[in-house]
Amino acid sequence: MEKEIFDCHCHFVDKEDFELYRKTANATKFLNIRSTNNSGLVKPYDFDIFKGEENMFFTESVDLYKLDEELIRVEENLKNNKKIVAIKIYLGYQAFFANDEKIVKVTQLAQKYGVSMVFHCGETYAPNSDLEINDNYADAKYIKDLAVKFRDVNFIGSHLNWPDFDNIFELCEQYENVFTCISGCLDAIDREKRDKQVKELINILNKYLKKYPNLKNKLMYGTDFFAMDLGFSNVSDYIKIVEGLELIEIEKEKILCTNILEAYRKLSEERKR
Repeated sequence: MEKEIFDCHCHFVDKEDFELYRKTANATKFLNIRSTNNSGLVKPYDFDIFKGEENMFFTESVDLYKLDEELIRVEENLKNNKKIVAIKIYLGYQAFFANDEKIVKVTQLAQKYGVSMVFHCGETYAPNSDLEINDNYADAKYIKDLAVKFRDVNFIGSHLNWPDFDNIFELCEQYENVFTCISGCLDAIDREKRDKQVKELINILNKYLKKYPNLKNKLMYGTDFFAMDLGFSNVSDYIKIVEGLELIEIEKEKILCTNILEAYRKLSEERKR
């Protein structure tokens, strides 16, 4: 039986992106993360483009600067598209901390429809952007207030909150509704530098898996694929990270799939349909 691998963090804007991804990816299922319409990010995709992709699921996204109209638009899509399993917030790319009152309102919508909340966390990446980005806003530690207030909503702090790992791993250890993923942690193009990044990330994770025993139940496989950048369009090395972890096979399988089904509860509902 083929091992099920779920990539919990990809950015496909069109079918061409998806075909490029398949050339280096190992995944069998995919969560397509929707961007907001801001420079520095890939453009938002049209859900209808991927309507026939049985193994693809989606997140919505919210432009917090246009909150009222965005909440109306997102709620309409949540009603009509059952494959939307989460709402994404771009901390750092927009000047809001995770516990901002605007994000509380978005979380109330997520709670109403039983979907998860995903955050960009850690370093921002927008080399060709005119955005005034600020990594301080993207620190996962502010998710704590939401995790306490909304116990029935799952929260994903993406990208390991790089490089402030403790701030997300502590939350994963303490709160059943907080998760993280390895997506976006590789960006080197040169083979030697790429191998060095893979080794560094394996060492970091093995260290923290010892410090935070529950992390093995909260860590998820993801790539952050997007086609605009060579460092992010080749995702073949991400599987090496999971293979290099000092875990037994069943625990690695949790990272590759099961933990993702736990973090995005609506995925499990859709699989039963």
